[in-house]
Amino acid sequence: MKQLPEAKMVMHHDDPPCKARLHNGVCPECEFVPDMQSLQLWPYCPSCDVPLKNLQCPKCQQTFQAPS
Repeated sequence: MKQLPEAKMVMHHDDPPCKARLHNGVCPECEFVPDMQSLQLWPYCPSCDVPLKNLQCPKCQQTFQAPS
């Protein structure tokens, strides 16, 4: 069976209402540097750099496995 490539994990701010992808550790929506309790890793397509939906890229349609 063919092994699926791993998704890239990207940090997001996870304090409502923010769900933004961090840029250099800063949330672009609220300009806050979140602590560890306010972070969440989201799976992204390594090629398209977009968030995956059910581990599938909405842009290129490639399926990924969750990182180990």
